[in-house]
Amino acid sequence: MPTPPRGTAAPTRESAVLGEHRVSLLERAGTDPPVLLLHGWGANAASFAGLLRLARTPRHLAALDLPGFGDSPIGLTEWSRGRYADLVRDLIRERGWQRVSLLGHSYGGGVALRLAQPGSGMVDRLLLCAPSGVPSAKAGPPRGRVRAFSALRRSAETVLPDRLAEPTVEWLRQRMGSADYRSAGELRPILVRAVQEDLSEVAANIHLPTLIIWGAQDGELALDPYGRRLHQLISSSELVEFSASGHFPFVDEPGRFARVFDSFMDARL
Repeated sequence: MPTPPRGTAAPTRESAVLGEHRVSLLERAGTDPPVLLLHGWGANAASFAGLLRLARTPRHLAALDLPGFGDSPIGLTEWSRGRYADLVRDLIRERGWQRVSLLGHSYGGGVALRLAQPGSGMVDRLLLCAPSGVPSAKAGPPRGRVRAFSALRRSAETVLPDRLAEPTVEWLRQRMGSADYRSAGELRPILVRAVQEDLSEVAANIHLPTLIIWGAQDGELALDPYGRRLHQLISSSELVEFSASGHFPFVDEPGRFARVFDSFMDARL
């Protein structure tokens, strides 16, 4: 395991109780204001373990397991990016933090966009790593498989009795759905809501110092068009391309990512 930067502690597991929810965090002690790290779909706080070890900033770093991921139970809430954002606000208040900086990756980037809206005063800067939720007309219409699934589902629900329609639709999902959809299990409703959500207006309302990092080899959300459109929407943003990275630049190019992260988080605003 790499040696932590001088003057910083090794990451530890912590927990917090926020109303009816218990959440788990992977934290590295340091100075305030803290940096909150929000993971992508199917991941958890541990996806940032390398960054927590490599980052040389003296700031307190806290990577959260969103409910339903990692060690945070899903509970009974019908989660969406907006409700996750509300939970993170509760965490900020519970910890007594006056202000935080945010790093949001993929799905967590959409949550970060929700948190960084004008008026709250909770967020001072925003680092977005290939965030999802901002579609682009350049990406074209839904793929043929998506259209075919929708048509077959409507047909099954219209023609078959209820006792046969439900298992038939589930069979179609397993047969034709994406890998994320097939493996989502009890998180499937959250994923469906995420796919249907358009955060374009939310992004356009961001006026904080914003750094966007995108892997040029990203096969899930391509830099062109998604990254470039997001950069256009957020007038206060800078876009940095990681030429050798896919959807996880902090894993594919960890040293470079940590240096860029430190520079941005330690910059005087």
